[in-house]
Formats: sequence, structure tokens, C-alpha cells
Amino acid sequence: MKLGELLKLAGIENQENAELEITGVSYNSLKTQPGELFVCISGFSTDGHKYAKSAEEAGAAAILAERPLDEIAVPVIIVENGRKALSAVSAAFYGRPSDSMKVYGVTGTNGKTTISYLLRAIVEAAGHQCGVLGTIAYVYGGKTFESVNTTPESFELQRMFHEMKNDYSIDYCAMEVSSHSLALSRTDDISFDYSVFTNLTPDHMDFHTDFEDYFAAKKKLFQQTSGTSVINIDDEYGKRLYNELFAEGKNVFSCSVDDETAYYRAVIKDTSAAGTNADIFAGEKMLGSLKINTPGRFSVANAICAIGVTMESGISWEAAKAGIEETRGVSGRFESVENSHGIPVIVDYAHTPDALEKIIKTAREFTTGRVITVFGCGGDRDATKRPVMGNIAGTYSDFCVVTSDNPRTEDPYKILDDIVPGVEKTDCPYEVVEDRRRGIKRALKEWTPGDTVIIAGKGHENYQIIGKVKHYFDDKETALQIIEQEL
Repeated sequence: MKLGELLKLAGIENQENAELEITGVSYNSLKTQPGELFVCISGFSTDGHKYAKSAEEAGAAAILAERPLDEIAVPVIIVENGRKALSAVSAAFYGRPSDSMKVYGVTGTNGKTTISYLLRAIVEAAGHQCGVLGTIAYVYGGKTFESVNTTPESFELQRMFHEMKNDYSIDYCAMEVSSHSLALSRTDDISFDYSVFTNLTPDHMDFHTDFEDYFAAKKKLFQQTSGTSVINIDDEYGKRLYNELFAEGKNVFSCSVDDETAYYRAVIKDTSAAGTNADIFAGEKMLGSLKINTPGRFSVANAICAIGVTMESGISWEAAKAGIEETRGVSGRFESVENSHGIPVIVDYAHTPDALEKIIKTAREFTTGRVITVFGCGGDRDATKRPVMGNIAGTYSDFCVVTSDNPRTEDPYKILDDIVPGVEKTDCPYEVVEDRRRGIKRALKEWTPGDTVIIAGKGHENYQIIGKVKHYFDDKETALQIIEQEL
């Protein structure tokens, strides 16, 4: 593609070197190939402008930068914001593939992954292919790719949409949309047809300046959505978002568990360890009964969000029901660890106060004995939630094991010291076991018949980050090995 054409399609003013051939787009000098357009991004830990010379030496044909660059021989085009420019030129280079697809964006603090997989199941039950981009993996065309970020950088997003549409003829995609990606313009040039809001609770306060900034980042998705948005109004910020979007004239539908004012509504009939049964309503009409194969109110909330947005996109209730009832669960989301001893063990990704509270309360609904909770908090992340999570675990559990999660470059004992004061404000007995494997073993040895063991924080992850190194570690595998071989 010619440089002039690429920049014109991206909305970037430039009259020079229009005939220069551009073979691709890059923002990492180590991955830059000859003929590519290199985009300098001002990051948090480093500045892409420092690597412009390296990109030129790697063969970059031209460079987009936020300021003039010394000692660069190839054309340099100045833009106001490198991140926005990367999004725009990536979309232009790949022909804006999401424009000809139906894209569901899902945002909120918790529930994004589960809803994305429910959307995929519903769309496929209706007879269409559907890609998924999110926390667990990027899945499309019969392939699964490792997820680096919940929402990857704009260039990778546009490349994957291009592959879905052009290589695999996929017309639908369910995509988790993180607040980081919205704030950092990664999703600026994606055509969101439909969107879902799950909830908003404190998280990422190490990134956002305050909670209003966090809310504003999430709201950006709905302002960008061309079609219908479905909002969970059981959440305080969901109600606010719904009211604001409605006042702004957006096409928005409310959903809820039990709230009769919501358009899409679920009424729980019964719940057990095996799942939940609910009646589903749209307006005044009862659509039918639904079996959700995971327990708890939050599972029903996720299901009603998925039902609402897919039905608004033209998919039938019958397909929505079939897709959800065929879904056995999502990896690391309230996932049972089946074992020969019959010990109820639940592994969940819960790493926020709200998510931790929900999974413990859900386990309490079907536990006749004690709830034993293993949890920790990640390093190099929002430290303010550590004592809060400690307090929640202690308030709703009968025994806690405080252990390491992903300490990263922080001292793991410092993280544990931040958590413990929260637990100590409750009457819950607890132990601190820094080594995660030993912590899981301690919880399992505490188990007696009637108890449920929850292992929270890492869910689907099969690694533990200590320092800057990923070490193989899988909560499910570890728990099963301990149960079968060591108890």
C-alpha cells in the first residue's frame, strides 16, 4: 500500500512521499520488517521514540512520531497521539475488517470472559462462526492463541479481525474490552455493533486516576457502539450508565436478575452445586425456562446479559437457550476440580473484592459445612484492594489460607502483610502460607466432609509470575495432584 493512501485512509494529513510503498505496520523495533511503517508510542515504562533509529536500521520505510526525530533519514510524519495513530493506520492497512462483521464488545470489572464465551456458544447455536478475543485466549478458525492482554494492542486486534474475516469467513466476534484498552485507544477503530456492561467495582486503581476515570473509560465503549447496548442495572454504576446512555439517545436495554423494571429479566427458581434454573423474560413476555450449568446469582446475571444482546442482534431465544444450556462452564470460572475423594474444590479467577465475595457467597449456598478459601493478591498492581480482599475472605469464609498469587517484582511477604490486617478484622481463623502449593495443600488438609474448598485468584492461568519470570503452575492440576497422591 502506498504511504499516501494509507495515511489518507487513516485520516492523517501528509502530502509528502505519497508514493512510498508500505508493506506493513509496526510499533516494536525488534519485530520491524523492511518496508514497514513504524509508529512511536509513548508508553509507561519506555518510550517508542527511543527505538526509532533501531526501527530504521531494521528497514522501516517511514516513521510516525509525536515529535521531530534526530538522525533519522527515512520520512518522519508528526502526529498528535501515537496510540491513536497506530489504531488508525492498523485499521486502514487491514481494510477495516470489523466494519463488515458483527462485533459484540463486553466490558465491566467481572464477568467479561464468561459472557464472551456464552455469546460464542449462542452465535454458534444459531449456525454462525464466532471468534473470541479475551483473557483466556484468542480463539477463531479452529485455532487457539495465547492471550497476552485481555484486549491486545490495536495492530494485533486489526490483524486478527482481518484473519477472521478474510482467512476464515467469520462474521461474528465476541470481545472482552478492558478499561486499559479503551483509555489507551486500542479499540478506537473497531466497529462495535453491540455492547454489554456487566458491573463496576474497584480495580485497576493503580492505572486510573480515580473511580470516575475508570467509569469514563468503560463508558467509551458504549459511546462507540453503533447498535444496541445491554446494561446490567443490578449494578449501581450500571443504573447510572443506562440512564446516561438513554438520556443521550443511545439504543440501550436494561437487564437484571429479579428487577421488574428491567426489559430483560431472570427470576431464579433454584440453585445447587450443579447449576441454576431460571425463568427468562423480555418485556412482559416470558421467553421460557433456562438451565445454567454453573451455580449462583452471578451466573444468571452473565446469562441474561448474553441473552439480551444476542436477541437484540437478531438471534432467536431458542438459539440463546440452546447455546447457554450446552455450555458446561468456562475454564477457571467457578470450575470444579473433579477427584476420586469427592472433595468439592472450586477454582476461580476471582482477583477483585467483588468477585471474591460473589464466589464465596455462591459456594455458601450449597455448602453444608465450612467454606475454606485460598487466596492472595498480585504484585505490581493496585495495593489498596489487598486489605479489602482480606476482609471479604474473612467475613464470608470459615477458614482462610493467605498465599502468594503472582508476586511479580514485589516482595511476596510484603503483599501478604498488606492482606492480613483485613482478615484480622474478622473472626475467621487463618494461616499465612507464602508458597502457593503448600497453601493449597494446607487448605485441603483442613477439609472435612461437608466443606467446600475455594482456590481463588488465578483461575485458568497455568503459571505464576515471580520476579519477571513465568513459572509453570496450575491451581487445578496442583489441587488434583495433592488430593490423589498426598492426602
